[in-house]
Amino acid sequence: MKVQIDCPPKINLYLRVVRRRDDGYHELETVFQSVGGGDLLQGAPAPDFALQCSDPELPTDSRNLVVKAAEVLRARYPGCAGGAALRLEKRTPMGAGMGGGSVDGAAALVLLSELWGLSPSPTEMAQMAAELGSDVPFFLVGGTALGRGRGEQLEPLATPPLWLVLLKPPVSVSTPWAYRQWRPESCGGPDLAEFVQALETGDARHVAGLLRNDLEPGVAAGTPEIAAAQAWMEAQDLLGVRMTGSGSVVFGVARDEGQAREVVERAGAPGFLWAAPCLTAAEARLVSRPADAAPPAP
Repeated sequence: MKVQIDCPPKINLYLRVVRRRDDGYHELETVFQSVGGGDLLQGAPAPDFALQCSDPELPTDSRNLVVKAAEVLRARYPGCAGGAALRLEKRTPMGAGMGGGSVDGAAALVLLSELWGLSPSPTEMAQMAAELGSDVPFFLVGGTALGRGRGEQLEPLATPPLWLVLLKPPVSVSTPWAYRQWRPESCGGPDLAEFVQALETGDARHVAGLLRNDLEPGVAAGTPEIAAAQAWMEAQDLLGVRMTGSGSVVFGVARDEGQAREVVERAGAPGFLWAAPCLTAAEARLVSRPADAAPPAP
C-alpha cells in the first residue's frame, strides 16, 4: 500500500550564534518553529530503491537527504529489505532557510522504517537524524523547540498561536556561505531567557518585538534581494520581520490570520508570498497515512 507523510518546514524565531567552534561548526542558541505547508513524501514497497521528484532541479542521488536517509537505515539495519519506490512532491523553496531538505530526510527515516518493518527507538531515530544534518533531529520533534549546540540538543517549548507572512525572494542562499558572513560585532538583541518568556505569554506583539537572527546582517548585506524583501515586508504593518535561518526567506509576524491573508493579497512583493500558521508538535508530527487519505487538519 502506498503511504505518504506531510513534511512541514520550519523557521527560526530566534537565532543567536554564540561562537565558532574548534570543529568548524558554530555553537547556537535557536528557537525552531514548525509552520504549515511543505513537501509531501510518498512511498510504496518495491524490489529496488528509486526516488522521483516533482522538481527536476533537485538531485535524486545521495545528495538528497531522502536517499541519504535510506543509506543510513541500511547501514544500521543491514538485513532490511532496502527497496522502495518514493516520490517527493517539492513545495518548500530550496535555499530558503526553512529546512525543506532536512524535514524530507526526517520523514524518509519514518516512512522507510515503516515500509521495511523496522522499529528504531526514539534515541536511535535521533542519532540517525543527526547523521543527516544538524537540524534534522528537530523535525522528529516538531512544534516549537529550543536548539543548542549545532541545533541538535533540543528542548520542547510552548507554541505561540502566531500567523506568519513569508516571502521568498528570487535568490537562494548557501548555508556555509551565510555562516562565513557572521561577524560578532554586528550582532545583538534580546537574550534567550527573555525570548522564551515572551513565547510563554503567547502574545504575538511581545514575541515579534524580540525576534533575533545573528546571520541576518551579514547575509542581507551581501544579498540585495533579501534586503529588498525585508524592506517590503517592513512596509506592510506587520508586528516584526526577520530572515529565517541562513535565508533567503523573510517572515513577518501578523496580528492574526486575517491580516496575514490580507497581506498576501497585496501586489508588488519582490518574490513568492504566502501565509502559514505556527504548528504545535502534535500538528507537525511526521505520521504516515494512506496515500488516498485526506491530510490532517492544521
